[in-house]
Amino acid sequence: MTKVRLHPNDEALTLFASGDLDPASSIMISTHLEFCPHCRERVAKLETLQADIALQDTDVEVDMRAAAFVHPPASDTLPAELQAMMANIMTQDIADEAMNDSALDEETRTLTLGDQAYTLPRALQRHHEHIGPWSKLPGNIKRAHVAVGGNSKMNFIYMDSNSALPEHTHQGQEITLVLAGEFHDENGTYRAGDFVVQTATDKHVPRTHEGQDCLCLTLLDAPLHFTSGLATLLNPFSQLFFRQ
Repeated sequence: MTKVRLHPNDEALTLFASGDLDPASSIMISTHLEFCPHCRERVAKLETLQADIALQDTDVEVDMRAAAFVHPPASDTLPAELQAMMANIMTQDIADEAMNDSALDEETRTLTLGDQAYTLPRALQRHHEHIGPWSKLPGNIKRAHVAVGGNSKMNFIYMDSNSALPEHTHQGQEITLVLAGEFHDENGTYRAGDFVVQTATDKHVPRTHEGQDCLCLTLLDAPLHFTSGLATLLNPFSQLFFRQ
C-alpha cells in the first residue's frame, strides 16, 4: 500500500477520539484511518489519554468496590455445564455477527461507475444506500452525492484519465480524501489515503495524468468558486449546486 503523506491535524483526531465530530467529518476520518496506520496509532493513544483523564475525575476506590458486585465470577469457578452453555452462546453470537458482516459486504462493498468497480472502505459501506446518482461536472468529472446529514456536503468525485476540474478557490473548507488512483495540482501529487485540506486561501486545478483515473471522497462546508474559463458562469448558481 502506498504510504499516506497527508493526515488530519491533531485537533480533528482529538475530536474524533472523543466522539465530538459531526457525522460527515467522522466518516471522513474513519475512512482515512483504514488507509493510515500512523493515524490509527495516534487515535488509540488519544483514546487512552482521554480515558485516563476521565478516570482521574472519578472515585476509583468506590468504582472498584462497585465493580466487585457486578463482575461475573471467573469462568474456571463455574460448573462445567454452565461454562459449556456460555461458550456456545458466545460462539453463536460471533458466528451470527460474521454472517451479517459477510452479507453486508457482499451487497455494499463496491461502488460501480460504468465498467469500473471500486471496493469501498468499511466506513463507507454502511452508507451505500445513501449514495445518489452520478452527475457530470466541468472538466470530464463525475460526482455522486452522499446523504449523511449535517450542513457540510459529502460527494464522491471521479476524475477520468487526463481530466481536470477548472481552476477554483473555496468559500469555506474543502476536504478531499483519495480512495483510489491519484491526482495532482500545483502543490503536489495525492494518492490513496491522503487527507487534503483546502481553504479560502487556496486556489488550484486538480488534474489526472493520461492513463490515470482517481476516485475521491470530498466534504465541503461552502460552494467552490470557479476563477477561470466558462466555469465562472456557474458561480451565480453555486448555492443551488451546493444544496443538491
